[in-house]
Amino acid sequence: MTIKLVIGAAQKIAETAEQASRAFAQQLAQVLRDTERKLGPLVREVSEGSRTAIVKAALANRTRRAIRDALLTSGYDDLAESALSGPLDVLTARVLDTRRLAQAVAKLSGAFDQRIEALKLLHLSDLLDEGDAVTRVLWQATTRGVFGSRTADAILADLGEILDGSAPQIRTLYDTSVSIFGRQVEALQAGEAAETPFAFFGPIDEKTRPFCLQHAGRVYTRAEIDALDNGQLDNVFLTGGGYNCRHVWTEVSKFSELLDRGRQRVPEVQEQIDRLKAAA
Repeated sequence: MTIKLVIGAAQKIAETAEQASRAFAQQLAQVLRDTERKLGPLVREVSEGSRTAIVKAALANRTRRAIRDALLTSGYDDLAESALSGPLDVLTARVLDTRRLAQAVAKLSGAFDQRIEALKLLHLSDLLDEGDAVTRVLWQATTRGVFGSRTADAILADLGEILDGSAPQIRTLYDTSVSIFGRQVEALQAGEAAETPFAFFGPIDEKTRPFCLQHAGRVYTRAEIDALDNGQLDNVFLTGGGYNCRHVWTEVSKFSELLDRGRQRVPEVQEQIDRLKAAA
């Protein structure tokens, strides 16, 4: 085993996540555009109806359901499910490959598979909840517009801005979920003892945040990792450097050459950081 192989395997984890992110972003844009088109007839029907009828709870609730149905039939729920099935299976395999290269035993069992499926469902629930949150904001903007006697075109313009603003939030949620999932897979396999060592690997480029630049290529115990603060999200073992982090903690064997370096950064990563600084 060489350190270069482990670094390369960690890079493949990041590449898998980035490929999934790009595909999700493209499909999400299509879903939201289709949703916006479907909202046109709905908003015109509601805005041209009785100003007194809209205050009725039944009509208000029906409008809200219709907005969620527009998101559903545009493919949002299907996208959430598909984006968290195949890509996460590939990511799981990448994490396990990296463990093997780092000489950390992969412990596969029926219980492990069940936990992986449970994690997928939790992340799917988060994405679906975000769809419900977008629905609520769209519905509120619609009812406020109708109560305020705004034109259908003005209301639709508001809804378009809401959808445009929702896209980056949903993408960030997805990207963060994918990166956390990879670390959750590692956590299911890793030793829980405070002295268990982990190496921090991932891409070194212009997008790499200061936290990751500081710790990349170094080995820490689980206790030391738990004491770190990325300034964004708690539980650094699962959240790494924060939102959208592309780096992973990989358990290393007590026989690994990585341990021989102590806290000193491995040369291969230091070379990447030096090149990044020289290009800046």
